[in-house]
Amino acid sequence: MSLLLCRCLERTMKQTIKVMIPKLKFDSFLNMHFRENDLMLVHDKNEICEPNDWILVRELPEKLSLKVKHTVEKVVYKSGHIVDPLTGKKSLGYEYVEDIEKLSRFTNEELAKR
Repeated sequence: MSLLLCRCLERTMKQTIKVMIPKLKFDSFLNMHFRENDLMLVHDKNEICEPNDWILVRELPEKLSLKVKHTVEKVVYKSGHIVDPLTGKKSLGYEYVEDIEKLSRFTNEELAKR
């Protein structure tokens, strides 16, 4: 049984979602890794996945259909609720949410002064 970390893209059918699996492919000529994405259909029994959620996917012992070979194990990160593991702060992209809020308050105060 294998586990994969995937990003949910969309709900294609009832209890079936399309996920993106990020992978790194090595180019021996350039001696570099390049990012590639694979798409796969996954069975979501409880319909707990939303678009842009990061989920853990487990391989099924038997195929459900020709294209569905995996099922959702659990939601690791809900969309918009990413927490930095080192600081424990919520992040949005490469910035912390509280830093963005401080910056927006500062710019609003500066605009109010003018």
